[in-house]
This record gives sequence, structure tokens and C-alpha cells, in this order.
Amino acid sequence: MKSTLFYDSELLAVSVTGNDAQLTIRYQGQEMTLQGEVSNATSCQKRLQEQTDDTPLIGLACLIPRKSSGPSRGKNGYRFDPYVDQTLRRAFDLDVYEFSRETHNSNSIGWRNAKHPEGFLAPRGLVPGQQGRFVSSSTQDVPVAVPLEFFELCFRMRTDPETVLKGFIADVCSLTSTPELPRADANMNHGTEAKRKARDYLRQAWHLKKDFFG
Repeated sequence: MKSTLFYDSELLAVSVTGNDAQLTIRYQGQEMTLQGEVSNATSCQKRLQEQTDDTPLIGLACLIPRKSSGPSRGKNGYRFDPYVDQTLRRAFDLDVYEFSRETHNSNSIGWRNAKHPEGFLAPRGLVPGQQGRFVSSSTQDVPVAVPLEFFELCFRMRTDPETVLKGFIADVCSLTSTPELPRADANMNHGTEAKRKARDYLRQAWHLKKDFFG
């Protein structure tokens, strides 16, 4: 069974032809070709063309399962995401989770970079940003009884209540997750207009002062 995650892989070449894309990478000294996503492969191809030297582009090649039905049905494809910090490398030896002082040790994996050669832990599923930085998760679960009407509304929107509520929170709090500074909770606002309207709703519904958000 082929791996779904290729950490610290080198992107060697990209081929995009119509609706087909191929990524050629070197992983642990072995060269291999992966079926890629067209949009991501096009971006990677441009990034390779912009390279001004022979320094390899290091990153994570990850399998993205596609829907099994509907208009987007098709084969699974890999995407390649270059590390923002090109000195970043996986530290598999730190995955033993013996760092009891870390608040996120039970679901974390190890990394090293130029700034932290001794290594550090980051939440699983997150690739650290510039200089290994990231925003740790500080979320708390809140039980909410969601009425059927809201479920129906979300169904018509082709999404789910959790996604809608998380999006609203991200807009109100202006939460941002970028490759340079990713958030462990992955919360991301929907842009300036969405943030403004979400805050306007709170001001109106809760009779808040106009300068409440600063």
C-alpha cells in the first residue's frame, strides 16, 4: 500500500496536461511519480520555474481523497506543499511523546529546523510556519443543542452546522491561519466583508457599542 504522506520530499518536476497532473518527487533517496491535483500542480510548476538556483524545493506530498460520487468524482490525487521554512524537517525520533511538559504532547509530532536544531513538537496535521512558528489550539468544547431548522438550513447550503458555527466564530474574532503562521485549530475567517457583517450582527443582537471590537 502506497504511503499517503511524504514528509521532507524534494519536488523534482511537474507535468500538467489538460486534466491530468504528475508530480515527480524524491523521498528518502528514492525517486517516484505521483498522480497530482491540477490546480496544485500548476502552482508547483510555477514555483519551480521561479527557482533561481539548484536548491531543491522541500515540502510535504499528501494524498487528498476525492469524492466517490458527484461531479467531482475521480481518482485520488496528491498535492505538494513546500515548507515555508525550507530548513524544516520531520524529527521522527521525537514522536515517542515523552514530553510531559508540553500541553499538546499526546497528539503531536516532532520537527527540527535551523532555529530549533534540538527539535520541537507541533500538533499532528499541521506543518509549522516561518521559523517553526504556529498558534497552539486553545479551543474548548461547548455543547450546543442545534435545532432541526438550522440543520435544514445548513443542508440547503451543502454544509453542516459545525462548519457554519466555526466560520462565524472565526469571522467575529478575525482568526487567521496562514502558511507562515498556521493555527492548530485551523480556524480561518471569510474575508473583510464577512468579518464586518458578523460583528455588525453581534452589535445589533446584543446592543453592543460601536467601538466594542476596537
